[in-house]
Amino acid sequence: MTSTELENFLSSLRQAERDCRMAQTEEQAQNDATQDILHALELQKQSYHQLAGLARELAQVRQKRRVAKDTVSRTEPVVAWLEANRPVVKSLERLLGDLRRAEKRLENRVYIPRIRTEGGEGRNIPPL
Repeated sequence: MTSTELENFLSSLRQAERDCRMAQTEEQAQNDATQDILHALELQKQSYHQLAGLARELAQVRQKRRVAKDTVSRTEPVVAWLEANRPVVKSLERLLGDLRRAEKRLENRVYIPRIRTEGGEGRNIPPL
């Protein structure tokens, strides 16, 4: 496994967590908007055109809420796993650091020939 693969995995976990929180916030905002529309229908006199506008707005709000709720449903299991396994995630983050250091060492390594020289001729090695 390379550091890039592990980094992508950890990034996906963090992104799922962010997506879940944002979707929960959006779902609540759309629930609040639904209540506003329902109260406008219940408590205010509306013309036919105003009622049609509120119905259209309600449909849009409910569609946005459904998208947010579906996102929450897909990401909540990941967030629950993250919360239950924080030590494992921290360990994977440390492993990522170790992998990056190892890859850095491999990038910068230099081999110094012990016997062969640049010209291809070997050094004089004393007989045993």
